[in-house]
Amino acid sequence: METRMVPRSLSMQAASILTSTMDVLIYPSTHAHAPTVQLLLSSILVPHYLPQIISPDVLAAPESPWRTACGLLVLLSAPDHHAGVRQYTEAGGRILALGVNASRSQGLFGLHETTSSFGSVGAGLGLVKDTSILRLVDGKASLHLSFPSHAPTPATVNHDERETTITRISSASLDLGDGARVLGRYADDKTLAGALSESGTIALWSCAPPLPEQLLIPTLSALGLGFDFPKSADSQRPGLSVLPQLLLAHPKKWDIRRRIVHALFPDRDLETALSTLTVEDNTHKVTTTESAVFPDEQDIFQFHFAREIIALDLPSDHPILTLLSGQPKEEVKDVILTAQPLTAEQEKHYTPFFSPTAFFAALDEFRPTREGDELLMGDVLLYGEVVTSTQTMLDKNPKFLRALPSPLLSLATKQVAGRGRGKNAWLSPPGSMLISLKLSIPLKSVGSGNELRSVEPKNLVFIQHLFALAVFEACQALDPANEWAAKIKLKWPNDIYGEFPAEETWKRVELKKLGGILVHNSLGRNTTDLIIGCGLNVLNEPPIGSLAQLEALTRGQGAPSSLTVERVTAAVLTAFERSWNLFLAEESQGFRPFMDQYTSAWLHSGQTVTLTTTTPHTTVRIVGITDHGFLRTEPLGGGQYIDLQPDGNSFDMLKGLIKIKS
Repeated sequence: METRMVPRSLSMQAASILTSTMDVLIYPSTHAHAPTVQLLLSSILVPHYLPQIISPDVLAAPESPWRTACGLLVLLSAPDHHAGVRQYTEAGGRILALGVNASRSQGLFGLHETTSSFGSVGAGLGLVKDTSILRLVDGKASLHLSFPSHAPTPATVNHDERETTITRISSASLDLGDGARVLGRYADDKTLAGALSESGTIALWSCAPPLPEQLLIPTLSALGLGFDFPKSADSQRPGLSVLPQLLLAHPKKWDIRRRIVHALFPDRDLETALSTLTVEDNTHKVTTTESAVFPDEQDIFQFHFAREIIALDLPSDHPILTLLSGQPKEEVKDVILTAQPLTAEQEKHYTPFFSPTAFFAALDEFRPTREGDELLMGDVLLYGEVVTSTQTMLDKNPKFLRALPSPLLSLATKQVAGRGRGKNAWLSPPGSMLISLKLSIPLKSVGSGNELRSVEPKNLVFIQHLFALAVFEACQALDPANEWAAKIKLKWPNDIYGEFPAEETWKRVELKKLGGILVHNSLGRNTTDLIIGCGLNVLNEPPIGSLAQLEALTRGQGAPSSLTVERVTAAVLTAFERSWNLFLAEESQGFRPFMDQYTSAWLHSGQTVTLTTTTPHTTVRIVGITDHGFLRTEPLGGGQYIDLQPDGNSFDMLKGLIKIKS
């Protein structure tokens, strides 16, 4: 192979455009009320759906993948190009149109009898020529939608024996026949204000956006969207309130919690509190010793030392709240320390969605030997059933982060503000593994003398690759026969994908995103605190892809899964621990010892993509990863390598494009 010149670099961030769950898309981005509608939908649907605003260009692009991940399309005006929206609805996609004027005609291409109100139409088949009018198929009929621009006036809607104030567009009306389900009528003239189409997939409201919550919630429910919101709009929403976390440890390392408490509160004598804790299963009374408060930059942490723990007949919104020393406060992150590991009976009440006992047992299963007193990955566990974000809690609270031991695992069943790369959100539908791992490691420097178990700053970029590889290896450990683990693939630099049977006959497989990795560094003088976040779909139900679904393809639908979040997390941690130790032992070689294994598992060998970051655009072939963690590409027409740094771009595999991230 000929010698190449020194490569040129482009600043890029390779983050997948796909999300871990279904999107709710609000169109168009140019509408004045689009941000308000997005906020309102987010308050109701997150974390089950991710409301996002979509631009006219993206909606119109024939190669755009928006339809494959869209759970609901919200229309605030008519799209300029109708074909994509029609294809979406004809495939069963759901529509919510606000501020709409709508009528129904029999036949898929029938003319409505009041065509004058819809602009010009053609002869013959009656195809609508005016792009301001959208025709959608609804069963064996057609719906004709337009969006008047007249100024709205205050009005009242009757629904479910209640009244709600809205703003009405006088020129907008709904003429849908007898098959539509009534969602609301105007109080003054009893005409239709909101309705669900006969097919049940298109909801229409003639009042102006945004739609009030009292009307929006039952509408979303009528469309079949699943979310944790009370059916009655008059009910007080319990929401996804953050719950207290438990500071736990492997039974063989249980006393490590004393060291943590001492690091957080060095001037307070809490030995008595910790030493007098007892566990009781036969009482309804819960008392706690003194609590201790640790304020930091973003959060206030309050530690509670539970003296008595009960496991039966708990009269509380959530049993874990009975272990607090007072009423929970929204602005405080509560952390509970128990005297002893929870029993199996207690876990059913206090941690019903995650078993610490099963997790620690799985660590021992995948790590059969334990030597010395060294603290190993997973030995210290901070678990919360519902948290804001495992990642944010650590990287936005530097004093708290520095005081915690290394390694420490933060794990949650559900996040209400999960994070992905850049500005992306990471949602947490039920069944996901949601973790952040804290590691502290000395930095190599000239004359520092810390050559053992230290890392050069330039090699920190490879940690996301190492963790992705650990997920791949964990799947192999969970599936020794390699029946479904062979379908796990890595996307540079930080995504996990699975190969599923394709719905389209022309495709061999369909790639679904299963997880992602996010790494943050908090640099000190001679040490860095790493926070490695990972979200992985384990037991999630379709349409979200998950490991359990891959497993079901080999075992058959209906067969019980051998996977649990506890075992998958333990397998990932122990796999990463082995790679991490090898990485530190051979740190001078960077990622080279892992390169062959990584590239054998990734999606990009020989892949051809188009760089829209160059002028003119350049078609290149992916050839590997450089010693600096850049993606190395080779122009098809010859010339220098073009190396792509993992910051600042979007890698769109569906389109075969690498572009500057907007």
